[in-house]
Amino acid sequence: MPDKRGAAVLYRALRNLLAAASRIPWTALSRLARVLAFFFWHLVPSRRKEAVSAIRKHLKVSHEEALNLARQSFAENFLSFLEILHAGRFFTEQSVRILYTPEVKARLQAEKGPIIIATAHLGSWELMPGLAADVLPQREGMVVVRSHRNRTLNKIIAELRGARGMLVVDHRRAVEILLPKLRNGGLAAFLVDHNTNRREAVFLPFLEDTAAVNMGPASIALRAKAAVYPVFLLRDGKGGHILHMLEPLHTEGLEGNIRERVAKIARFYTDAVDKMVRIYPAQWFWMHRRWKTRPDQSASSGKQGRSV
Repeated sequence: MPDKRGAAVLYRALRNLLAAASRIPWTALSRLARVLAFFFWHLVPSRRKEAVSAIRKHLKVSHEEALNLARQSFAENFLSFLEILHAGRFFTEQSVRILYTPEVKARLQAEKGPIIIATAHLGSWELMPGLAADVLPQREGMVVVRSHRNRTLNKIIAELRGARGMLVVDHRRAVEILLPKLRNGGLAAFLVDHNTNRREAVFLPFLEDTAAVNMGPASIALRAKAAVYPVFLLRDGKGGHILHMLEPLHTEGLEGNIRERVAKIARFYTDAVDKMVRIYPAQWFWMHRRWKTRPDQSASSGKQGRSV
């Protein structure tokens, strides 16, 4: 069993360090991200090659264009990681330029039933929980995450992500925690662009290829009869942010059997991510091995995932 006293000391040390880091000005945070990206680019060539190769293949661009986009994405991604330091006070100190039709915002705020927010590792994803808490303060908000193996680090990250009142839920407990709260009018946010294993996947078209898409968010949305809103917070290149809120899907009106309806929902949010990555390719997490899980012949048996 880990030393509880040692874990407590480590926790306090990390919290003090992060508290100091959270006072770093926004412009300095961006410069720090570029420095970290520079070293990662040169010290981890496997991820550099992974990103360049993925961009070339899935965006159909030249090697030079892919190299340039990969460099940009490294800097953008490291800024995404660092932005969690400002998650608790971002919206009181930074202006967010909102980009959506008034009808979509009004529809979101007028929703009476459960809401699922589908987003991605695109732009400022670590600031999304705070944004949801600001836009819909009357809703009980939850964000579903994949937990870190280190319990101390996991606890600190959860506290940062939940700084504005959002409940941080481990993806392994999503069903038992989310469903009752969603059926009571809650809101849950998911990152829907993770690679996943075949057991949890439906295979769908994504960026000119076939990707394993996690059926979990779609299944929960269907069971809760939720409206699914694709929402993305992107940087505008001028120190500000743009909120993209796309047209929703109301799952209650879908037709077909359960498997078909789950696939339709997963296809809906995967298409939304595809659309936004094509518009903002430099802000997506290209170093992630998104297409690692591949469909195979056993998929047709239904035991290893399904192609749609």
